Amino acid sequence: MLGKLLKHEWKSTCKIMTVINLTVLLLTIAGFCILNMNIFGNREPTLLAGFLIIFYALSLAAFGIITEIYLFARFYRNLFTSEGYLMHTLPVTPLQLFHAKLIVGYFWYVINSLLIIGGVLLFSFVAAWQFMDSQEAESTHRMLSDLNSVIFGGNNDVISAFRNTFGCTPLQAAGMTVLFQLSGSLAALLMGYVSILLGQLMEKYRLASAIGFYIVLYIINQIISSFLFLLPGLQMSAADMERIMSGYFKGFFSTAVLSQTILSLVLYLVSVLLMKRKLNLE
Repeated sequence: MLGKLLKHEWKSTCKIMTVINLTVLLLTIAGFCILNMNIFGNREPTLLAGFLIIFYALSLAAFGIITEIYLFARFYRNLFTSEGYLMHTLPVTPLQLFHAKLIVGYFWYVINSLLIIGGVLLFSFVAAWQFMDSQEAESTHRMLSDLNSVIFGGNNDVISAFRNTFGCTPLQAAGMTVLFQLSGSLAALLMGYVSILLGQLMEKYRLASAIGFYIVLYIINQIISSFLFLLPGLQMSAADMERIMSGYFKGFFSTAVLSQTILSLVLYLVSVLLMKRKLNLE
């Protein structure tokens, strides 16, 4: 029965989420085209490029927020409003309903997050590329050579310098970034679901309570993340200054992925316990 729920949830979310993600792709393509219109021929190319990057990043961030709101609103509307009466009359358990929402929602959340992050990185890279090309051809050729070395590997000064600075190869850094995004996306989605479930425990103002719970959980997560951001540096002595950057980044990614994974597990267990309670539908 879970398979049928997943199929229904997929069909119900596919149109809206496809439109959102296609819009993100179109923004990326539009930004790429604008950057190739010789905007760096102006007197203040750095200012113009910076403005475009900020505007583009804010636009994509807005679509990320829209995705979150849509997934959270759908979870709340389908399970805890008048629609919930129909949903809970189906021959399925509350946990099956929850897992269908979680699996499909997580898929869309990850796709949207990766598109946004990839778009921002690509846009920033193209902007830097165009600027360097307009200033000095030799710089562009050197950058292309270095990029080729990073992508295709090999024993060269670029990869060695990257490893000495960040404590890992570019491929390892990309892998850790993806792992962090995967774990962080699950934690963020579950944070919203748990907030909605906690809000249903209130007698009045359940939606407002859910928003309040989300703000509290978000602040707690940010405090923990900030602490973990500083922890690798605090563990190093003054004698380790020459290795502080490489050890810091390597330690930060490891602890960040681990913390988001643990947070996701805790939030999932809380969600399961709350879904097993008798639901008070509005």
